[in-house]
Amino acid sequence: MSDDPLLQHSWTVHPLRDNWIRTLLLFVLLALIFAAVHLSFQSISVTVLTALCISCSLYRYFFPSRYDFYEDRIEVVSFSRRSMKPWSDFRSFYADRNGVLLSPFSRPSRLENFRGVYVRFGNSGRLELLDFIRRKVQPDRTS
Repeated sequence: MSDDPLLQHSWTVHPLRDNWIRTLLLFVLLALIFAAVHLSFQSISVTVLTALCISCSLYRYFFPSRYDFYEDRIEVVSFSRRSMKPWSDFRSFYADRNGVLLSPFSRPSRLENFRGVYVRFGNSGRLELLDFIRRKVQPDRTS
């Protein structure tokens, strides 16, 4: 936790550690995929390239993400990226069992997965965070 007086909530989510059974199954599945690629192409370089592409696409699972909720903004820090967005950028949000999508659109849009911010709940207080988000994100029903 930071000494910043404006920091309201801060937590880290690391899916690799959160569910050992899912992680074990993922590694077994990846090993099977890499073995199948190697048997199909008989090439170490194709297998390594496949492993690199798949591993890069799963970086949010392998590396932790930290979420910091401030009075005026949200910060998300992950493996290679740090993003900050003011609460005023968000016009709606949608919660599911794993997290909440903060959307810059007032109505559902196909672009919100690319322009919004998905916040994983992890082991944080789900209801407390949703209450905080409700106070910060005022739905814009006029657009």
